[in-house]
Amino acid sequence: MNLSIIPALILALGGPSSAAAAAPEVRMSLSSSVSSALADAPSLKAALAEAAAAASRADGRWGALWPRLSVESSYRFASEVPELSVLPGSSRALGDHHNYSLGPTLDWTVWDFSARRRAWQSAALSESSLSQEARSAARQTRLRTRQAYFQAQLAVEQVRLLGDSLKLAQSQHADVEKRREAGASSRLDSLQAHQEVLLRLRQFRQARSDLAAALRDLYALTGGQPKADLSLPLDGRMPQPLPADIEPASASVLLDPLEDSLKELSSAGAAVLDEAHPELAALADAARSERLAAGGVRSSLWPRLGVTARTSLDYPNGPVLEDFHQNTVGVSASMPLFEFGRTRREAESHERRAKAADERAEAARRSLDRDWWKAQDQLLGLKAQKELCLKAAAEAREAAGLTYESYKAGRVTFIEVQSANLRELEALVQTARTDAQTLMQLAVLASLSEKE
Repeated sequence: MNLSIIPALILALGGPSSAAAAAPEVRMSLSSSVSSALADAPSLKAALAEAAAAASRADGRWGALWPRLSVESSYRFASEVPELSVLPGSSRALGDHHNYSLGPTLDWTVWDFSARRRAWQSAALSESSLSQEARSAARQTRLRTRQAYFQAQLAVEQVRLLGDSLKLAQSQHADVEKRREAGASSRLDSLQAHQEVLLRLRQFRQARSDLAAALRDLYALTGGQPKADLSLPLDGRMPQPLPADIEPASASVLLDPLEDSLKELSSAGAAVLDEAHPELAALADAARSERLAAGGVRSSLWPRLGVTARTSLDYPNGPVLEDFHQNTVGVSASMPLFEFGRTRREAESHERRAKAADERAEAARRSLDRDWWKAQDQLLGLKAQKELCLKAAAEAREAAGLTYESYKAGRVTFIEVQSANLRELEALVQTARTDAQTLMQLAVLASLSEKE
């Protein structure tokens, strides 16, 4: 035998040097994906920026509670200066054409029925509300990233399972061809076996496309750029040799196994619903902020008392054309008498927004409670399904082996072999889907729990 053709045969069968062997690795863990998403998510950055803006606004409102020191200056030109006749034929100017004043001024609203204090408290609660919204956005980012990662894990698992099924179909087709050449199988058996190979090739190619789409969804959330072409990925843990007649891999994907993710999130199934969920806290703070704002606006309907102190350099000093130092202290009081209901309507607007926030909080509370129990119900059902899937997969694997042995013994047709192989594949894929769905529900419970 010519030994030089052995490497070529290995390549044709999909040996270690083919398909995924030379493809660049795409390695992502669940924890690193979540961390990257939290560091890059534009929605989370926007929420944090809004909270920071509200904090600056609250600081500004706090500063308005205290005296304000400013420098004031004025200049005035008068075309006519009044004169006083002192003696017949003589007069004295009572001022100058040029007038100016320059000096610091201290203003302080001493009493305004807590209008400014309530405005500050309202702004502080608004900042707290937006901070809670940022926390809620972080939870949503974490949940979306986890779900995208689990979808990618399922896609990887489907690629591996379909790859194994494709190799089995190719092996059985080769065996049927040998049996046909020996006269033990018919042309119909050969065609049916080859149809099985073509079907698995189509399914395997679609699974790779689904994996590429899942990876792009995941990268869109994490904000990273893939280090390889994702158009034709393969599971980096697929056993060698790889199936024959498949396109070379553009990327070798290495994700956490589904079992590891299940262990990581297993505690979420026993977690407690967070009664102080950030979404609820944000709406509660928003309602309180609006009520304080309404109270502050209504306070402006009552008298406001302020004091002013000023020291300045003024010119002229009456008829004496020279500058002089002037100290003044003043007290002022003001109260609106008629303004077409502007203040009352503004206060009513804040009160109605507070009512709206209360209603949204109640709706959110019901929604969170519903999602919590739905996830618990789904998780309970999935646990039962997992046991059934494992049993079905074991029986389907045994049945597929027995059916093929019966076919070789001439007791069944190849169609029955195909049916048995299909049932085994469906059982294995359903087991993987059950694991992925379990992870999805655990992620929901984690996002709603107190520990998140």
